[in-house]
Amino acid sequence: CWTVSVTGPSGITQPGESMTFTANVSGGSATDPTYNWSVSSGTITSGQGTPSITVATTREMANSSVTATVELGATGLCPECPRSASETGGVAPNPTAVQIDEFGKLPNDDIRGRLDSFFAELANNPNNQGYIINYGTDRDIAARERLILNHMTFRSFDRNRVTLVRGGDNGGQINTKLYRIP
Repeated sequence: CWTVSVTGPSGITQPGESMTFTANVSGGSATDPTYNWSVSSGTITSGQGTPSITVATTREMANSSVTATVELGATGLCPECPRSASETGGVAPNPTAVQIDEFGKLPNDDIRGRLDSFFAELANNPNNQGYIINYGTDRDIAARERLILNHMTFRSFDRNRVTLVRGGDNGGQINTKLYRIP
């Protein structure tokens, strides 16, 4: 008889990314094995009928797992020989926002200092995106955004690393929240 096993992803797969599973067949006297794959979740995007498949995950599959099972067939395979094997790969949880700072009305130099700390946090996490949400009147938000954008330019911080969001009028004074999202 042959031996059959399946190897899967070496680590955790991020939601929305693909994972690969491979059937490993060795020994025995059967010839021309056939491969019929099934998965517990996700979609087989390529490789059905071959020793290796690619499985697409979705964001909704976060914090779950995918089990891939291969059923083998072959000419001359004895009934006692193993015909299937499975492997499970994990899907990571969706990233969650990390609030770095929150502040209201402050002197401009204090705001710049807090922005410098935020930029350093983003620099230490190069795969993260920064979000700055400003709440207040349109006039207050526009003034705060000018200050932020001017400081980004002054520090030569990559503008693409930060998304500015207008949070709307909160009925009070200007308020800013700084987030880092993996």
